[in-house]
Amino acid sequence: MKNLSFTLQTIFALCILSHAYSEDFTMDISTSSIALTWELYSIYPTEEEFNVDFEKVKELLSKQKEELQERILGSQEAGKLLRQLNAYVECLVAQDTSDQTAHVKTSEVSQWKAKYQGVLFSLGLQLAKLDDEEFQKFLRSDASLEEISFFLEELREHAQIKGSQEQEELVQGLISDGYHSFWSLYQTITGKIQVGEKNLSIGQAENLLTDPDKEVREQAFDDWNKAWVKEVDLLAQLLNHIAGFRLGVYEMRGWSDPLFEPLFLNRMRKETLDAMWKEVIRTKPILLKYLAHKAKLLGVEKLSWVDVEAPLYQTEEVPYSEACRTILEQFHRFHPRKAAFAKMALEKRWVEAEDRAGKAAGGFCVMFPKSKESRIFMTYTGTASNVATLAHELGHAYHNECLKDLPYFAQLAQMNVAETASTFGEMVVIDQAIEQAKSSQEKQQLLDDKLQRSVAYFCNLHARLLFEEAFYQERKKGFVSAERLCRLMEEAQKEAYGDSLSSYFPHFWAAKLHFYYTYFPFYNFPYTFGYLLSNGLYARAKGGDFSNQFDAFLGDTALMSVEDLASKHLQVDLTKPDFWKESLDVIEKDVELFCQIGD
Repeated sequence: MKNLSFTLQTIFALCILSHAYSEDFTMDISTSSIALTWELYSIYPTEEEFNVDFEKVKELLSKQKEELQERILGSQEAGKLLRQLNAYVECLVAQDTSDQTAHVKTSEVSQWKAKYQGVLFSLGLQLAKLDDEEFQKFLRSDASLEEISFFLEELREHAQIKGSQEQEELVQGLISDGYHSFWSLYQTITGKIQVGEKNLSIGQAENLLTDPDKEVREQAFDDWNKAWVKEVDLLAQLLNHIAGFRLGVYEMRGWSDPLFEPLFLNRMRKETLDAMWKEVIRTKPILLKYLAHKAKLLGVEKLSWVDVEAPLYQTEEVPYSEACRTILEQFHRFHPRKAAFAKMALEKRWVEAEDRAGKAAGGFCVMFPKSKESRIFMTYTGTASNVATLAHELGHAYHNECLKDLPYFAQLAQMNVAETASTFGEMVVIDQAIEQAKSSQEKQQLLDDKLQRSVAYFCNLHARLLFEEAFYQERKKGFVSAERLCRLMEEAQKEAYGDSLSSYFPHFWAAKLHFYYTYFPFYNFPYTFGYLLSNGLYARAKGGDFSNQFDAFLGDTALMSVEDLASKHLQVDLTKPDFWKESLDVIEKDVELFCQIGD
């Protein structure tokens, strides 16, 4: 297919920028108020203020002789301050991976995070000594305890399924300088990687993998792959040690299934995960039809790994200010409060988006619960994916906004429901852009981007899950070599993509930071869950004014299991296939429309 050039017609901006903003739209944002770098100074203006909070954490966690109620509330305050401190040092490291002072702070905070977990476990043991009647009476003794009753029930349950107090204290004593240090080491190693002749950071190089010019992205992928190959032996050791530590702890606790902990942390039943994947696998042939049609449009027999997310047409970069305008416009059409919040976040410089060397890879949003603010990190180069990432992370920030006034223990939404809020943000922007497309080519380009995301959530994420399941089974028997890791990854990718691609990425296990994040095991299936749950939410949002219901849903995300959350707000049973089928049906309609355009 010949390249077509549209003025600023990349994904999300295609139709918005070609339409005048409606006269009644009041969320416009001036270019002069947009900055590419974030503002961290207000979080901790001085080193002394950082240290004051740190010392307060130490003081709170050292009080072990108080009454149970005081210990619980003191631990809640310590947790809030630790979250604030950790978010701050995480931002420092991400903006400059060579900042050794930030790495020292990270290590210090990590040690106290481990002690904090030990205190929580001790509290759980105390709560577990109460019978059910005594426990309920204790919760009713103070309104501040009733507000965090769900979290306390989890503490009680967690204490009952873990090891002994002596065993858990030993684990927590080893975790900061052992287990969690592997994550810090991964950040350090990858932060120093230079890609290609221009010595790009991995964040900068990754953006080239979706370049519309096939030669550019293939050269970028070749350089990208070579950069990771140089580090595979060291990264294979890291991955093996992370998994080995986890498996050793699981064996001590009597947990035979590596998925037990991530399911428990996600407040999610195995029946729900199984029902979701069963329907995703059922839908795979529809997505493979999309991949085959896209290959035809690009003039190849099969898509390569880097063709999957390639745009159909040559497009110009979207300036950061225009990406912000687009997102605000589309948020406003659905949810004025969310748009007003996003405008405030952009104007107050809560986003770090500058394209420069030395930054960490990827994108994230962190919560500062003491300041009641968020910060967003990414590297913006004007691609369609960048615009989607910004919408995604602003969704996370709005979720934090909906939780900020709750007690800290009631703010702890887990990853699967957190990803619901963020993917919902993407969906609002892309779907409304599709509806406003002026031509069939614009609509096809937009549909392509939307379907790329479905492929990511249903194929790429499925491959990650399949890889980790296979890797953990082999790791139980001993060390898994880099060569074997590559083979496991390619096998997982072929299964997840239905062997529909002409090439795969065996070193993906090295390049994807999610495998090395020690604070959350199996950092994969919650994305798919969040995406499909947001599909269901969005389908209901189209029926009328959904903003209040949406905010209520977000406000409850840390107060119940995901099954209870869906039952309360969507009136559905997540352990049954019906809801997942309904959420997936829209994919089939998108594929059919995509394939019809231009035929």
